[in-house]
Amino acid sequence: MLVSNLSAALAARGVTNRVIALCDAATLGNTIEMEAILAEQIRNGGSDFVSLRLSKKRGPLEGAAALRKLLASSVPDVIHCHTARAVAMVALSGFRGSVILTHHNTRLSFPGYLFRAFDLVVDRYVAISPELEAIYRSLTRRPITLIPNAAAREFDAGAPRTAAGKPCLILSVGTISDQKNYGLVLETAAAMRDSNPEFARPKFLIAGGGQGLDELRMRSQDMGLFEDVEFLGERSDVRHLMASADILLNTSTYEGLPIAIIEAMGMALPIVATDVAGNRDLVAEGENGLLAPLDDPAGLAAAIGRVIVDADLYRSLSQGAVKKSGQFSIDVSADRHLALYRSAGR
Repeated sequence: MLVSNLSAALAARGVTNRVIALCDAATLGNTIEMEAILAEQIRNGGSDFVSLRLSKKRGPLEGAAALRKLLASSVPDVIHCHTARAVAMVALSGFRGSVILTHHNTRLSFPGYLFRAFDLVVDRYVAISPELEAIYRSLTRRPITLIPNAAAREFDAGAPRTAAGKPCLILSVGTISDQKNYGLVLETAAAMRDSNPEFARPKFLIAGGGQGLDELRMRSQDMGLFEDVEFLGERSDVRHLMASADILLNTSTYEGLPIAIIEAMGMALPIVATDVAGNRDLVAEGENGLLAPLDDPAGLAAAIGRVIVDADLYRSLSQGAVKKSGQFSIDVSADRHLALYRSAGR
């Protein structure tokens, strides 16, 4: 979503840019419908979209060959890699322009010593959070620029909310994966059901697709959560879902700087989240949301219950969410990226 939003903002500033996917969505078990929606969004925003159509392995030699062929017709000034996997492909493709890398999680998916190899190719690194910046500084001597993630302009509720609905709608957004830890959503829903709260049992909505979706649905059924949890699948109308929801729940085991939380803050949603890297950069306890320990469904259920029953707290957290969201403007992000691209020229 960041790349899609950023491409439109850069195009509006007169920058010719192309978004390159390493492989088709179906190759990784994602839906072709969502890929088509995002591709259309990128093109309608004034940019280009193309897939290298690599195999699931996405090996460096295969990627370099496909990228070399693509670059034969149009050579960019800058290649901005949003996955470390692409760095080797760029190096082997023969590209001689500036290379920038953004890693989007506080947990590395590769050994840290690989930064010594990255530094032979990468000119600048983008850190999306102070925690990522600290990780970079411990591993590379290349210049680092801090540019936080940002949400699209449409994620703007205009005003804070006053109270949770009856029943309260609790939304979680993101691909079904171990990182997103949606099993904890189910356990939290079960904890709220079994606590027999005085208020109407909330409804948990999970918007996201992926290879683990069917297994998660079966687990929900086994737990008897037929009335408590609804799986929405991959959705392109996240703003609409957030406008209808009352609370954003993030149960991740780790994050970079989650755009779903940034979007939810813009939509004036109080946040309840696990107290992990990434979430802590966005959620200030008692100001725009509440944090609970990782893998503590009772703690998350208690936090949700507090937000539901205390209208003053709900209103205060909603106000804090709107205020915090102002720090994550896509226009500011685009300006900072453009300044970085201009300064990175070799």
